[in-house]
Amino acid sequence: MPRIQLAHWHGQHQPGDEIDVTAEELVALRRDGRVAQVVTDPPQAAAAADPVPDTTPAEAVEEPAPEPPARSSRKRP
Repeated sequence: MPRIQLAHWHGQHQPGDEIDVTAEELVALRRDGRVAQVVTDPPQAAAAADPVPDTTPAEAVEEPAPEPPARSSRKRP
């Protein structure tokens, strides 16, 4: 089940609360703008699952943007 942090009230839950929802509820709550973020694994569980953290900066992983095509100096009629 996805776990989300609420941006607005949902039932008895106030903004900022983290709740478990079904996939259908997640779609509906996102559509209504009530989801602040989808919460990933807690830091302790993530650290235990991956003992070696990735130290590669995000900029180094991204591919450069392709060059735009060269424009011709010829004018169109």
